[in-house]
Amino acid sequence: MEDRVRQLLSEYYNLTMENISQLEGGYCLDETYRLITSDQMIYVVKYIQYDHSLQYLQSILKFQNVLHDVHQYPCAKLIPSKENALIIDDNERLLFVQRFIEGTEPSREILDKNDDYLQTMGRLLAQWRCASREYVSEIHMQEEYEEFTNEWWERQDVKNIDPFLASNFFQCKQFLIHLTDRFERGLIHNDFHTNNSILTDNSKIYIIDFVDACQSLFIADLATSLFHLLVDKQNGKHRAKAFLRGYQQLVALSTDEIDTLDYFVRLKLTLSVIEDVHESIDMNNSWIQSCFDLLHRLNNDSTLVKTLVS
Repeated sequence: MEDRVRQLLSEYYNLTMENISQLEGGYCLDETYRLITSDQMIYVVKYIQYDHSLQYLQSILKFQNVLHDVHQYPCAKLIPSKENALIIDDNERLLFVQRFIEGTEPSREILDKNDDYLQTMGRLLAQWRCASREYVSEIHMQEEYEEFTNEWWERQDVKNIDPFLASNFFQCKQFLIHLTDRFERGLIHNDFHTNNSILTDNSKIYIIDFVDACQSLFIADLATSLFHLLVDKQNGKHRAKAFLRGYQQLVALSTDEIDTLDYFVRLKLTLSVIEDVHESIDMNNSWIQSCFDLLHRLNNDSTLVKTLVS
C-alpha cells in the first residue's frame, strides 16, 4: 500500500519525497502516512476508504481550508495537487495531503490542572459553528448524508442490540424526532473531543480529524463533546462545565437547546456505544464499560447535563 501512496504522490503532487512512513491513527493501519520532503517539510498523507462521495468529502476539506485561511482556525492546511485538487480519487480509496502538526494529545494532568484547555476547546467548537453558518450559506453541500432527518432516523440500525441501549435510543428518538426543526443546522465536526486535539510545544491547541464531519444539528456536535468529557466519573462534570463556559463565550445556547441537551447527550452516547459494541468483541473493554456507566447516570438524572449550563 505504501508503494501505491508513493506512486500517487509522485504523479499528482509537486512534493519531492525524502522519507515516508506509516502513522498510527487511521481505522486501518495503512490509512495514514508521515511524509518528509527534501526541503524538510513534514506532511500527513491520508489514504482512506470513505462511506460517502468524493464531492461530499471535498466540501468538508474545503471548509477545513476556509477555517485555516479565513478564520485563522488552528487546524492543518490541505495541500492541493498539481491540478489544484484537494483529493485524488484512487478507485476505492481517496488520498489527500495536509500539513503535519507537531504535538501531543493532552494528558489527564493537563486537563485537570486548570480549566484553560477545556474552555479553549469549547470556544473552538463555538467558532466552528459560527464559521459553518457562513460556509453552508455560501456553498451547495451534497445532500447525500444529513443527520436528524426522517431518513436518518430510519437508517439507524438498532436491531439485535443490548436492550438497555435499545431502550435509550427509542426514548431519545421519541422525545427528539418532532423537535429537530427547532435547532440550527450546519456542517459539524462530529467527533470533537480532546483526543482529536493536539497541544504543541508553544501551548497552542489544534483540532484534527475532520473526515467524520457531516451536516447535522450544532447541538448534536456539542453533545458529542460533552459525553466524551462526562465519561470520566471523577472529573467529568467539572470538565464539561469548563467546556460549556468556553462555548458560551461565543455562542449562547437557546432555551430549546438547553432543555434538550440531556437527550442529545444520551442519544449521541448511545449511538457511539452501539457502534463500538459492533466493532468490539470485548464487552469488558474499559471504555465501553465507562460509557454504560454514564448512560445509567444519565437515566437516573434527567437534568445532569442541563445543570452544568451556567
